[in-house]
Amino acid sequence: MPNDVDALVSDKSRTPRMFTAIARRYDLLNHVLSFNVDRSWRRALVAYARAHVGERVLDVATGTGDVAIAFAQRTRVAAVVGLDPSDGMLAVGHEKLAAAPQPRIHLVMGDALALPLADASVDVVSIAFGLRNLPDYDAGVREMARVLKPGGRMVVLEFLPPQGAALLAYRVYLGAVLPIAGRAISGSREAYGYLSASIRQFMPADEVRELLATAGLRRVESRRLSGGIASLYRGVKS
Repeated sequence: MPNDVDALVSDKSRTPRMFTAIARRYDLLNHVLSFNVDRSWRRALVAYARAHVGERVLDVATGTGDVAIAFAQRTRVAAVVGLDPSDGMLAVGHEKLAAAPQPRIHLVMGDALALPLADASVDVVSIAFGLRNLPDYDAGVREMARVLKPGGRMVVLEFLPPQGAALLAYRVYLGAVLPIAGRAISGSREAYGYLSASIRQFMPADEVRELLATAGLRRVESRRLSGGIASLYRGVKS
């Protein structure tokens, strides 16, 4: 990987600006580069959260709001707050809500390491493909656990680093296809070089489960998706 991409993976402070730069093409790229599987992953996340009627949901690193919208469309929760540090991504999300209003959704700019919510104020916290972008994984998970009510659920959807001979094609895809295709569509070599490197360098599933347990969550479990390309994780606040 080029040095600038390595630096971006090591220092996540520039990632909000990077995502703002590709915000207008972000959704298209997600669909194209995942062969539309990203839609089913988000549906699986919502189902895994087991959100009940009248509950409150916080979606961290909401991007353009697709997970927040999925919660509003597929459950009967009272409210969904979608939080993201990128003003460009949120602008696209606000345009989506203007075109198809969802009164229960509120999109706000904020830092996952300093959530602007009170202790024990939400029933579900979700983060989809955003954990690996946090500057401090442990601090981010602890902060998300802080705002959960007792009995509340944290649900994480994240890519898995490629492992084993069966995932050779996935390694080739991450190393060659994804950066080239991402750059061709988005115009940003940095963004999709970063995406590939951040997936390859992210922690394995057992370490993510330990991260949730260390933050005080119980009944931590996970479920692999699409042959091990991604995984869902869930823990319950004590």
